[in-house]
Amino acid sequence: MGLLHKILHYVTGGSAEVDVDIENANLDKPFPVKITAEIKDNDLNIDSVYLLFRCQDARLDGYSESGPETDNERILRELNEWVFDTVYETRIDISGEGTLKGGEDYSWDTMVDLSECDEKSYDSPGRRVIWEVQAGIDIPGNDPDSGWVEFQVK
Repeated sequence: MGLLHKILHYVTGGSAEVDVDIENANLDKPFPVKITAEIKDNDLNIDSVYLLFRCQDARLDGYSESGPETDNERILRELNEWVFDTVYETRIDISGEGTLKGGEDYSWDTMVDLSECDEKSYDSPGRRVIWEVQAGIDIPGNDPDSGWVEFQVK
């Protein structure tokens, strides 16, 4: 691998492909989360594998529930922008320092407890409660991660 390719991976986080899978997320009890990573060409010296969780309360700016909408009210509502307030966020370290071998696939299974937050997923015409998770590998430079993945919490 050339120097330019190594620099690109350092800057973009392209040294691994990371995915996260959640089933049956629930605030009443712990639920399973699976992280998978496909390590590209070179070994990775890592500080940790982690999960980031966030819950956002999203509402349409200026929306009111004053009865049935007319077509004009619906158009105006859809033109308004969503306003997001983060109501909960946390980081959970899944593993510590180590080396992940280039060309190998890895997976980590864990149980997650989010009971300290009481916001369940919720959708209505003017409001949403959105849960998102991101799995990442903490390395020098830009961490390879899954990106933010939306999931439903019951």
